[in-house]
Amino acid sequence: MRQIVISSLIAVTRRARGMSGSRADTAPQMVLLIAALTFLAFGLRLYRLDAQSLWLDEGSTWVEVTGKGWLALFTELFSPNAGYPLYHLLVKAWVLVAGDSEWALRFPSALAGALVVPVLMAAAIEVRVDTGRVNERYAPALTGLLAAFSPYALWYAQDAKVYSLLIFVAALLIWTFLRAMRLETRCAWLLFIGVALISVFVHRLALLSLAGAAFVLALHTWRQGAGIGRWRAAWWAIGALALSVTGVAGVILATRDERMVGERSAVGMLDGLGFTFAHFSLNRWPGDLDGFLGLPALIWLLPFAVLSVWGGLLLLRDIRAGHRSAGIILGLLLAPLLLFAIVHTLAPVYEARYAAAAFPAWLLVVTCPSLTNNPFSASRAVARSTSPSPHHPLAGTLGVVCLLACVASLVQPGKGVFSGDPVKEQWREAVAALAARVHPDDLVLVHPHYVEPMYAYYAPRVTPDPLPHPVTFPVFAEGDTCGIVNPTRQQTLECIRRRFEPFFNQQATGKKRALLLIAPDHARTVDPPPLPVDRFGWVGLRFQYPQRTWPCGGIEFVGVLVMCQSFPEFFTPGGSGAIPQPVQALDALFGGEIRLRGFTLALHGGVARAGGTLPVALYWEAVTPPTRDYRVFLHLCRDCTIPPLANDDGPPLGGYAPAGMTTTWRVGDPVHDERSLALPRDLPPGRYTLLIGVYSGDGSPASRLPITPSTSTLPENRLVLGVVEVTAPSGR
Repeated sequence: MRQIVISSLIAVTRRARGMSGSRADTAPQMVLLIAALTFLAFGLRLYRLDAQSLWLDEGSTWVEVTGKGWLALFTELFSPNAGYPLYHLLVKAWVLVAGDSEWALRFPSALAGALVVPVLMAAAIEVRVDTGRVNERYAPALTGLLAAFSPYALWYAQDAKVYSLLIFVAALLIWTFLRAMRLETRCAWLLFIGVALISVFVHRLALLSLAGAAFVLALHTWRQGAGIGRWRAAWWAIGALALSVTGVAGVILATRDERMVGERSAVGMLDGLGFTFAHFSLNRWPGDLDGFLGLPALIWLLPFAVLSVWGGLLLLRDIRAGHRSAGIILGLLLAPLLLFAIVHTLAPVYEARYAAAAFPAWLLVVTCPSLTNNPFSASRAVARSTSPSPHHPLAGTLGVVCLLACVASLVQPGKGVFSGDPVKEQWREAVAALAARVHPDDLVLVHPHYVEPMYAYYAPRVTPDPLPHPVTFPVFAEGDTCGIVNPTRQQTLECIRRRFEPFFNQQATGKKRALLLIAPDHARTVDPPPLPVDRFGWVGLRFQYPQRTWPCGGIEFVGVLVMCQSFPEFFTPGGSGAIPQPVQALDALFGGEIRLRGFTLALHGGVARAGGTLPVALYWEAVTPPTRDYRVFLHLCRDCTIPPLANDDGPPLGGYAPAGMTTTWRVGDPVHDERSLALPRDLPPGRYTLLIGVYSGDGSPASRLPITPSTSTLPENRLVLGVVEVTAPSGR
């Protein structure tokens, strides 16, 4: 393919030299420019490639390429329900070589995204030659720069999904179409047909672009005259209609699984076109741009809107002047956009990524004022002629403004992919937070059920410890209405509750603590909140509002939460359970107020590993009403006269009321507190001493509570719990 692009550039520039003499740019200069911008684009796409966590849809890519065999993936090439089967085959082959790290999974998208630049620049050169503007030596550079810095293109180039490859194939389709129309040779048309066939296997959305290409060919053959040309035009028109219907139906079928894993709503045609324009421009919803750098969204989008309208008018003029390139660009822009508008009007499928096939054509429209003749020429004859005309300064100025807006968008705090802030779902961080506090006997819940692959992907990557197998709720199935025809919202909620409660009780029986990993926006699709003001459905609400439980904290990340609840007794449905007891009994009194009844070292797989955690369950009771809200520390040391090598410090149960505040403890009531010490990855294997202390105030030795009896204590009021053997993690 690279040789084809280079040879095409040489041929085009030779033609340009013949049209404009010594001012024509030479092939080596243009190839050098394209290579430089391609390497720039590649560097941008590799920059911080694995900084963001994989999000749910990227996790589905991992499941597909690692969980399915070659035969299953090959069979999907011909399945109407498979949206992008060729992408999964390509990534599976790549994963065999490079592994399945975040960086490796995203690299194919980054490579495809970088290759968009040379293909679009080659297409821009074809447009220049077709419209006669061959004297502007570096006009295609604006196309390459905008493609390189486009926030929309960069987002999908750093996403382990098919859409960067789809943008590349769509750009390739435009370039090969332009080239075939110019050369009109069998080889050129065979290349275009080959790209067209491959594009359907890359993503069924390519059918929308092919419908546009068929419409262009129908109009082109119609204009060639009566007779056979008209009959050919009719057949091309019929083919275009067939591709349109097939494309619309195919997109609805192919995106069915993606619609099931996210909350979607139907979007009207005009709204959808507006949202798509905002994403093509700066990859933002308009509301996300309001107030950025003190400017309204309208100002941010205005230069892109002006260039889009300007470029569209130029292309309409060029169509009237007989320039084939104009019809190709408009056809491959409007057909995918309008057909997709029909799709998202009929079904709740709107996602800006589904319009990716139209993005390369839109980028050429935006840069069209730099590629075609000056529309402000005094004479219409000059405007339509193939002789060179001066470059209008407004086009270049607006292009630079658009480029600066793209750069600003990339670093926008909290939104830009290069801002340094998390902008994707933080599954890596959420699973790491859960791993940092989970005990082997905890009930670990993952909700909704289809996000379990994210737990499976990150659990072995964030800790060497074998984490508990998660429990999901398959009872939540989208569309399950307990056999009720056309149920009301209340009937649907009651159906979900009846299915959920028995399953939860069965899983929680005999447990003393539960941790929930939940993606609220995804969970709402299968577990709708009982009231519109509620954030969670039945699963989340159980953790949000205590039901005979102690809240034990949680943490919220982008798109994901970790929630915790502790059961005062072993969970028993509808009754009182047994009081949890320590494995190692003790009788240590701290400050004459609270007594440590004992502790349990609940090691993952029976081993404490460097880089993992040391789970410790503490069992307390108050002997007199505590006068302060005390904090507890756990220290792991070899030489206990120096600062500990690992520690955990904080109030019981994370300080969450009621059990997390010792002043609320009632005399004689047992309290269990599960804690975990994070063991450094470079902690040498060996035997370590585990210490505990209780304090109030600033945590200085003077603020620590005295311990009675004083046996097994160290200076500064530290109680020795025991000795722990730490091993190296597997693979070291």
